[in-house]
Amino acid sequence: MNQEWSLHVERIGKIQEADIHIAPLLFFIGDNNSGKSYMMTILWGLLFLGKKLFPERESDSRAYKRCEFWLRQQLNQEVVIDDKAITLYIDWFNELLNQKRKEFLLHLFNYKIESGRMEIRDYKQKKHLKLIFTNGSRYKFLSGRYIKFPRLNHYEKDDLLRMNTYICWNLLMGNIAAPLYTPVLRGRRNGEPVYLPTSRTGFMLTYHQLLEQSLQFNFGRVSISSQGKLTLPYLDFLQLITKFETRRGSKSGNTLQCFLEENMTDGSFKIEKTILPDFKYAPSDVQVDMPLHVTSSVITELAPISLLLQAGINFKTIVIEEPEAHLHPALQQKIAQFIVRLMNSGKCVWITTHSDTILQHINNMLKLTNHKNKENLMERFKYTKDDLLQSNKVKMYQFSKSDDLKSTKVQELSAQKYGFVIPSFNNALEKILDEVYAFQEDEE
Repeated sequence: MNQEWSLHVERIGKIQEADIHIAPLLFFIGDNNSGKSYMMTILWGLLFLGKKLFPERESDSRAYKRCEFWLRQQLNQEVVIDDKAITLYIDWFNELLNQKRKEFLLHLFNYKIESGRMEIRDYKQKKHLKLIFTNGSRYKFLSGRYIKFPRLNHYEKDDLLRMNTYICWNLLMGNIAAPLYTPVLRGRRNGEPVYLPTSRTGFMLTYHQLLEQSLQFNFGRVSISSQGKLTLPYLDFLQLITKFETRRGSKSGNTLQCFLEENMTDGSFKIEKTILPDFKYAPSDVQVDMPLHVTSSVITELAPISLLLQAGINFKTIVIEEPEAHLHPALQQKIAQFIVRLMNSGKCVWITTHSDTILQHINNMLKLTNHKNKENLMERFKYTKDDLLQSNKVKMYQFSKSDDLKSTKVQELSAQKYGFVIPSFNNALEKILDEVYAFQEDEE
């Protein structure tokens, strides 16, 4: 991630106001029914649907005209896109977001949801991008380096709109979402963010029926039906399942897949592809392929992650809701280790969780990274450099319901010397301990 920014929202669901600063590793924790999934869905939606906010024709808005004027001054030159220019593009995107936020939320939730203002704030770049014009016909973007456009003798207004859209999208979403202009290659995904929702076990056991009802089949191709009562992340997850097929993935993906199979599933997954994929589980100690419906819940829960890696699907950001579901504490620690390794492989990993075991592992890796005896401890507990975690790579937010349960406060938690302190977890554990001590006293 070369860019940093916060999403500011007002009056959506129980959340009166929130500012979420994105990071390579992002955690939402806190009370049930407090808005964590709402907020994560909106973040994912910006990456997934954000391209649809841009106009197809030249805009008359003042915000866009400022971008157009700035770009005209830079044509056929090599310049740095400085903070003043960035502000112009952020203002334009925020204007588009607020003009279309009702449509955006309706598409995302498949339900009419009211909200107040939504906007990008606190934008920063680690390295400013350069704007370069070269001979050629392609637009090019390299995170932390440059945006390249073909040099023309004359630029039409449509050219300027296309260029401005490209600049704006890559300033905000470059390297964390799909390219603005995505070539379609046999229906494959090309960088779109992945959302693994809760109830993964239920989806993996019923996906044939759900797909038949929620997707349309036309001449062997599969597309999402506009009808149905699922939110877009769930519909996209069903669409994602149709992309699961045996394909050689990246080196890092294969390594991560092996980690899951060796440490968590004790076996591998096989994909038989027809019109719809069929998944089988092969235990490491039994020479038989088992259908998912006769396997344990830990297998069906982890299947989408393993199959995603096996399929070699290109994604830059992944949302995983409640990765601890159906997992014993020992496996919760392993899934936390997997999450850190996935982030260190270059992916953004955004998590909602209720697991103190997962968060304790995060704190342990933060401490280990700066420990004076790091090398000895890594050897003793069999950790590698892929398990280490820098504090500037992780953000954590607590969602707390008010006493009357009518509103939610979203609070950013800061990493202390020994990691993140989680008030909601600590309060719940203290209450349980109070009962333990009280009941022990009664026995005496």
